[in-house]
Amino acid sequence: MRRAPVAGALLVVIAAAGCVRRPAPVNEVVFWQSWPTTTIAPLVQRFEAENPGVHVRVVRLPLAGGGDSIAAAVASGQPPDLCELGSADMPAYLSAGRLSDWSAGVADLRDSILGWPLCMVGDAIYGVPWQLGARALLYNKSLFARARLASVRAPETWEQLGAAAVRIQRLGHGVHGFGVPRPGSRELFAAFMPFAWGNGGEILSAGLDSSRFDSPGNVSALEFYLRLHKAGFTCTQDSLEGEFAAGRLGLLLSGTRLFERLAGHAPAFECGVALVPQPAAGRGEHASYADGSVLVSFTASKRKELALRLARFLVRPGNAAFLATTTARGEPATVGADSSEWYRAHPGRQVFVRQLASARFAPHHAVWDSMEIAIGDQVGFALAGGKSAEQAVEDADVRLAELAGRKGR
Repeated sequence: MRRAPVAGALLVVIAAAGCVRRPAPVNEVVFWQSWPTTTIAPLVQRFEAENPGVHVRVVRLPLAGGGDSIAAAVASGQPPDLCELGSADMPAYLSAGRLSDWSAGVADLRDSILGWPLCMVGDAIYGVPWQLGARALLYNKSLFARARLASVRAPETWEQLGAAAVRIQRLGHGVHGFGVPRPGSRELFAAFMPFAWGNGGEILSAGLDSSRFDSPGNVSALEFYLRLHKAGFTCTQDSLEGEFAAGRLGLLLSGTRLFERLAGHAPAFECGVALVPQPAAGRGEHASYADGSVLVSFTASKRKELALRLARFLVRPGNAAFLATTTARGEPATVGADSSEWYRAHPGRQVFVRQLASARFAPHHAVWDSMEIAIGDQVGFALAGGKSAEQAVEDADVRLAELAGRKGR
């Protein structure tokens, strides 16, 4: 959920109780978020019904540029009481000490919600995960059938994934096996690291102050990724998703939005979805990379207690699932959401929820963006044939060790 800075972003105020203007009640909680009016309004109404005398004033933030409005409000000392932050924005607010400490207020939720690394520094908790998104493996069942592969069962191991990519690549006529994001992009980092993490690889130490990237697990993961690349197609992630939707790409790591878009608008092929393959049967993990949105309050917020109460209401399993199942922006952060009636009836979306259980989240390091780029650059050099997997991993480790010294909060 990275944001693109847009100057002068507009805020859309949603009057939860209609269009009639009235004086602000004493117990008014101001909530900034990015969901459409028709989507969030039913939840706001339920909360107000459960909390007589409390009014929620909802301000809708645009997906592009909303972060600038939040930053301006915080800088002016007049932030909202409750705010939805994208995971990419969390490190800056954490390092600046701008977020309220909710450690005591959400301690009882620790076992029922995923994604806590998004809002934790050590043992302290500065928010609560709300909606999450992890990439899973999408595959074109029609191309599987043409390549004489079993379309009812997705690849579960690296060997099966590589073999399927090769078979589909051999179909020719503009058809490719596996989608690889172009070198020099953060998307390449997000596409490669699931294989490294699944193979026991790491990036940083627990204290975020040293690199752990130069490891046999990361080297062998990159060696596999290089083989996979030979049976694939390389371009931007957006273009890869376009190729997949057009029926010209057999396998791709992607998220909920593409899967739902294909369900309603894709050509006539059935899209399968599965966990990211593990290194071998019984070895490693079905790992992935995840981000999401977090509900927070600021140290300068006026009604912190009401903000926490509203946040706890919004992350209730039924309420979080209502948002996820109404749109295709992500999945609820709720543990066990995949067992609900709706997800059992939608097995494709169910896989995305299950993928979250073994997903990794970005650590709160001051220069994490530079670390993603450093890894993506070295993977790109290896894909271009300029370095061996071992050399690329070693060079990435050197750069990460340098960057780790620039430790934030």
